[in-house]
Amino acid sequence: MSHDHDREIRFSHSVLPARPPQHEPLSAGPVTRKIMRAENALQQRVEFEALVSRISSLFVRLKSEEIDRGIHEALREMGEFLRVDHCHLCRVHHGGELVDHTHEWAAGGSPHPWAGTRGLRLDEHLPWSAVRLRRLDGIAIYSVDTLSAEAALDRETFHAQGIKSVIFVPMAVGGQLVGFIGLDSTQHEMHWTEDAISLLKIVGGILADALDRRRAEDALRKENDFTQALLNATGAIFIVLDAVGKIVRFNHAAETASGYMVDDVKGRAPWDLFIPRDERAAARRNFKLLTTEATASAFEGSVVSRFGKRRVISWSNTALPSEDGRTVEYVIMSGIDVTDTKRLEAEVLNVAEREQSRFGHDLHDGLGQHLTGIEFMSQVLSQRLAAQGRATEASDLDQITGLIREAISQTRDLARGLSPVVLQSKGLAVALQDLAASATKHLRLSCQCHLLYEGAEPEEDPEMAIHLYRIAQEAVANAAKHGRASRIMISLGRIEGRTELVVEDNGTGLPKGGGQGLSGMGLRVMQYRAGLIGGTLHIGDSTSGGVAITCSIEPVRAARPDGRPAPLPQPPSTRK
Repeated sequence: MSHDHDREIRFSHSVLPARPPQHEPLSAGPVTRKIMRAENALQQRVEFEALVSRISSLFVRLKSEEIDRGIHEALREMGEFLRVDHCHLCRVHHGGELVDHTHEWAAGGSPHPWAGTRGLRLDEHLPWSAVRLRRLDGIAIYSVDTLSAEAALDRETFHAQGIKSVIFVPMAVGGQLVGFIGLDSTQHEMHWTEDAISLLKIVGGILADALDRRRAEDALRKENDFTQALLNATGAIFIVLDAVGKIVRFNHAAETASGYMVDDVKGRAPWDLFIPRDERAAARRNFKLLTTEATASAFEGSVVSRFGKRRVISWSNTALPSEDGRTVEYVIMSGIDVTDTKRLEAEVLNVAEREQSRFGHDLHDGLGQHLTGIEFMSQVLSQRLAAQGRATEASDLDQITGLIREAISQTRDLARGLSPVVLQSKGLAVALQDLAASATKHLRLSCQCHLLYEGAEPEEDPEMAIHLYRIAQEAVANAAKHGRASRIMISLGRIEGRTELVVEDNGTGLPKGGGQGLSGMGLRVMQYRAGLIGGTLHIGDSTSGGVAITCSIEPVRAARPDGRPAPLPQPPSTRK
């Protein structure tokens, strides 16, 4: 054969002249004895073929953990059938240099001298046999005494072990020696037929395949155990889905978050178990996108445990393609529970909002009123000076009064920015119109506000209103400062229950490779505020060549653990 793995196992024979079986009648003639021997050989072949068939059927049915038992059973049957004293199996490793005696059957319970030995150097004890075994040549020695001088050390080893006849059957996997089966007789010399030797080669192949299968299964099991231990040791949630969305792996963190055990979820889809009803459609869309385009995605979604507890999860999903690369075989969902983080961040933002509002009220009601009092007193004093004919002093005081009036105006603008009183008193729509007017006045550009409602204006959520106002405020500031816009349009609409805020400008557009303002803290704060009210923020090009920032909020959904609407899972913003 041209390839090593196709090599046929050959046997090197040290053959004795055939001896007549003991049960042959001495009076029988040569022809009769020949017929009887042929019949005996045929019977032996039939029985041995049946034995090989039983061994083959046995190993087909055996599980990995049952292979050792199966080997012992096969060795026992072969030993009893061939009437040998020992039938054992040795594993070979380190390039065929070292041998481990792993399995044995012994007639009468007398163990082989090598029984249980590990790391035996084959060349030190059986060098002649070792060379032939590594060539995958079987060895049949009918009489140890007939071995040539070349095999002197082997003969000494066999004599020391009391062996008279021996067979070695090599076991190979992929053209490499992995072990051998040894059968030996210590009571008398044996004469094995060619058929028996040929069938022993088949048994050797069966046992080699079984051991290799167990090695592969053990390696796979070890790898799976390691992977599972690694997944369970991390605090992140790991869920593996097959190509149709059924769960195949589910780690301990996923069990903790969902309240389901791995046996409860295998073969079922996550959106049928712990994805909230209002997020299921989006979850299916994201999964379909992954399986068709095989691109990674990241979004925030919710998990509702079997006990009704809702948690916010930051997901990162990855598709694993099949071997041919044409289809997706698995989807890995990895997530981190950010419920407490979100709650803390929201509280920090709310505290900042309250402090900002308090500072705005203090400016308006404290410093603003104080400056108004000074202005009034200056006006009175100016009038008195004018009445006394001190026109010059009165004129100077009028200038001071004007400066105080400007300070009052600036104080009110600062207070309006920090705490939009009109938002609390008249609502978001009026507050946005006031923001547009203020931007036109102080930023020296054209800023307009358009409102679009379906039917009557709905009741307003105060938390949503303040966050939308802050998003619009930041977007207008970015357009003026970083976009150098001359026109800004603020649009607010509610259509089919969905609230949408759009801020467009005619500025320089999206910066290439990111830029200060749009890619900095301002954008992250806007995105976070949108997430707090269950919305999504999208940044793209406007029709006038500048930037369009859109915050879209779906109809009100069930509340999250922190009391806010739960956001729908969405792909990340295209904005870096």
